Amino acid sequence: MDKFIAFFNFRVYFTIAIILCSYSAYQVNAQISTALSSVSVGEAIEGKELSVSAQLLHPNITSNVSIAFRSFTESEFTVSDMEIIGNRVLFTIPASVVKLPVVVYYIIVELNDGTVETYPLGIPETGVPEEVTVKAADEKDKEILILNPTRGEIVPIEDFFISVSLIKASDNVNSSATKIILNNTDITDKCLFAGDLILFYSSNFPDAVSLGAQNLRVEVYDSSGALYHSVASSFNAETRAEVQRIATEFSYRGNFQAESRNENFNNNSVWYNNFTADFAGNYGEWRFGGYTYFTSEEDKKLQPQHRFSGSIESSWLNLKVGDSYPRFPELVMNGKRVRGISGGIELGIFNVHAAFGEVRRSVEGALLETYSSDEAELGSNFIDIDSAKYGNPIGRADLGTYSRDIFAVRPSFGSGEAFQWGLTYLHSKDDVGSIEFGGRPQENALAGTDLSFNLDNRNIVFRSQAFFSLFNSDISEGSLTDEEIDKVFSGEDNFINVSPNQVKRLKNIFGDFMTVNQFVGPINPGELSSLAAEASLELNYFNNRLRAKYLYRGNDYESFGQEFIRNDIKGFNISDRVRLLRNKLFLTLGYERLEDNLQETKIATTTFQRLNTSVSFFPRIDFPNITIGYSQFKNENDFAVADTSDIANLIDNLTNRFTARFSYDIKASVKHGTSLNFMTSERDDKTPVDADASTFSTSLSVNSFWTSKLSSFVSLVYFSNDIAGVEYKYITISAGGRYKLLDNKLVLNASITPSFGDFKRQALDIWANYDLMENLLFTIQVRVYRIPDESTNSVSGVTVSYRL
Repeated sequence: MDKFIAFFNFRVYFTIAIILCSYSAYQVNAQISTALSSVSVGEAIEGKELSVSAQLLHPNITSNVSIAFRSFTESEFTVSDMEIIGNRVLFTIPASVVKLPVVVYYIIVELNDGTVETYPLGIPETGVPEEVTVKAADEKDKEILILNPTRGEIVPIEDFFISVSLIKASDNVNSSATKIILNNTDITDKCLFAGDLILFYSSNFPDAVSLGAQNLRVEVYDSSGALYHSVASSFNAETRAEVQRIATEFSYRGNFQAESRNENFNNNSVWYNNFTADFAGNYGEWRFGGYTYFTSEEDKKLQPQHRFSGSIESSWLNLKVGDSYPRFPELVMNGKRVRGISGGIELGIFNVHAAFGEVRRSVEGALLETYSSDEAELGSNFIDIDSAKYGNPIGRADLGTYSRDIFAVRPSFGSGEAFQWGLTYLHSKDDVGSIEFGGRPQENALAGTDLSFNLDNRNIVFRSQAFFSLFNSDISEGSLTDEEIDKVFSGEDNFINVSPNQVKRLKNIFGDFMTVNQFVGPINPGELSSLAAEASLELNYFNNRLRAKYLYRGNDYESFGQEFIRNDIKGFNISDRVRLLRNKLFLTLGYERLEDNLQETKIATTTFQRLNTSVSFFPRIDFPNITIGYSQFKNENDFAVADTSDIANLIDNLTNRFTARFSYDIKASVKHGTSLNFMTSERDDKTPVDADASTFSTSLSVNSFWTSKLSSFVSLVYFSNDIAGVEYKYITISAGGRYKLLDNKLVLNASITPSFGDFKRQALDIWANYDLMENLLFTIQVRVYRIPDESTNSVSGVTVSYRL
């Protein structure tokens, strides 16, 4: 009885705490930002893709937006470009990264003037990346297999049959008690049970199935008669003639959207107009797609704002022209925008994927002043110019941007289901003649291999990849002749400790596709300075998912397709996740040890150690979901301090971080979806600099569903940071709601978000959607954000959408 009372009291106190917090909470992330007005993240379920979107405050001065993301047990972030569409940016985090207990991410916004801002602010110096709680995928879903029909399939009603396999079900399952429910009708008595296989044939019971949409549910019971698990699927049944007609008829859909938006920033009012159209069609097994986005923000002095693409896909071919975000092995290219052509042929035993196009367009610089050889100063913006044209040989310039093309190809053997071996080659080069006033044009090439195999129904997974790169930091003068090599790499004026014969050997091997001069490297590949390699092994047995990984990246490794990769690092990572209590309790433990200075180019070697632990409890009953985490980060180097001037080079710090996340659906007369999060971090700097840091943040949120037409959200975020005695604190409150009118044709939304403390801002958002006709939607949006004692800014616009 005492245990019951204690459990009851916990439930009551937790519920009261959440309800009290419900007057100060909100739905999307409320971190502060001067570049983004809001960030929204979809539901994170283990093993499924995760969508991230954000609204830009000033799209007209934003040149690029990228996202950095990783799983909980990793320390290294993967960075990919986000797709910019007007004032929105979009990205989908791959399913392989979405693992318990959290996905960690932050957003990088690059402005036209070169300024870079992160969301949350201050990463990596003071800010803390966002964490998204990942829900556990139910392992029982894998035990009940609906073999036929497949989800979304259109089947002829004359030949329609259902096939369900329980061969992977637990020994505690009573297969004979399974129920097959079709369109809310129990058809179990019409099914044939053949061991672990359950079959239903519509030809034997023609009255049991009608034409149209079909909803199938399979309920499995244990030996005690209790419901063990259920799965559902949906499909369509049509006549054989109709199925044949659909298979041979071209079907299509389309969406068109036009937007006119006004931005008033610091009393500067600018109008922007955008148009978006996307198309999708099917003909048999062939799928077609098209997408265009045109905007008045397009400016030849900036990187492209327009987007366009067309695609064709089948079971063995995929081809895309225009803007695409191709993916190759992570060390080569991972979601970088390419304007050109990309795609692949997949035959199973042999496949080939390729991409070719422009990753950066040219933007001309400007000549500011000219100088004689004697007057010229040293500086990266002082360049050689045409003296006959400009009167002097040296110029000071506002440097432009060279256009850059990229080509990547990866033939592979094996479908990837059980085995795949691939070979990848990438070459990327700046066009020296694309602009007149630029800095140093560059070139990059790499080649390597990757291998993967899956054994025992993917319970054993092995992945590996290794690549070697060449990088030339200045190709403006082209390749050197053998005579020039002798002159540059020998004699008293030679400051490069390299034999001319080594350079000639490099030229003989790579000179046909790479510019070889005094700026190319590495000259001696045997030092492994431009090698990047990694291998991982994952074992999934006895409710444990054990993973080990080793990585090596030389300090000279370079890929123009993956420009944010961390170099000069090697080490290992090992993690384990244990599933207990029928997949309700998850224990995660991870340890990583890395070190830099692989080629001894730094004054000291730094060791980075990371310990991650977490406990997640998903009871799947009327009880809160709970995740508790602890992480420790230790960084130290072997630098020997000779005098006080060397202290800044010494690294020796230890950080302890604790997190707690609670979520609970309060099911009273009104459903409230609630969450409560805490994070505290303490860094102890043991060097004489004594740059200790402490961070604390908490967020409380409630989403309330009052009726089918009315919903609301409220939230509170508190953040406090102290670095070496310098404090930064703020509170952000947000509240808003949604109301549907006129048979749900009109949807009204509003929210208000004030921030107090060291960051002060008030934001008001009002927007409305109205379905004028079945396929015609009008949207009106107004956003006002005020920075006290500085400015009041606004964004307002009208969008019209039409669906075919």
